[in-house]
Amino acid sequence: MKMSKTIRDSYKYYVKQYGKDLEYKVYKEICVSFNKKISGYIIEDAREFKMPARLGVIRIKKLKSNNIKKIDWKASKENNCKIYHLNFHTDENYYKWFWHKKNALFTNKNAYSFLPIRGNKRFLAKLLKENKVEFFE
Repeated sequence: MKMSKTIRDSYKYYVKQYGKDLEYKVYKEICVSFNKKISGYIIEDAREFKMPARLGVIRIKKLKSNNIKKIDWKASKENNCKIYHLNFHTDENYYKWFWHKKNALFTNKNAYSFLPIRGNKRFLAKLLKENKVEFFE
């Protein structure tokens, strides 16, 4: 069973804990602004974000290609044959968001996952294609 948590869930918890002294709209603006700053810190500066309360570290991880090429569907449709992504702009490496939970202090770590929003994935891809950032393994 998959249960995602959203800003609205976080706001409900906030109201329950601290009372409703902050409107949802303001709360959401604060959360979105914070998340954008952290995302920029991770992507643009190639840094890791150490989450409070020993929840682990989020970063971009550089991985070696396993020689299984992904199909470039747009180019394949245009040419009526299978065309694969070659990733020359990344020296055939690929990059992914990684939540390092090894030293995190909570139970059932495998039950939790981190999924970045599509905009962050696209921004990362754009910077990698322009060779503006380099990440470590």
